[in-house]
Amino acid sequence: MADLEQRVSTLEREMFALKARVDTADEELKNIPDLITAEFRLTNSQIARLSRDVAGLHREIGELRDLPAKIDALPRVIGEILAERDKKR
Repeated sequence: MADLEQRVSTLEREMFALKARVDTADEELKNIPDLITAEFRLTNSQIARLSRDVAGLHREIGELRDLPAKIDALPRVIGEILAERDKKR
């Protein structure tokens, strides 16, 4: 009889441990939709940030394309500034 009681006690402990693991798994499964939503928001945020960065780079590249013309015009502009300064003297 003592052996039977010991086996029942062991089974009760194992059932309690199993129930705790199942409850933990159930809680983790409940979090999956929230995790998917959070990941989706993070991905959307990253895509939006990348899109803004790419648009900014396009603007900067456009400005760099104008740079050679600005550099070519620099001696003329400096000459005009110096001529204006000389007139004021």
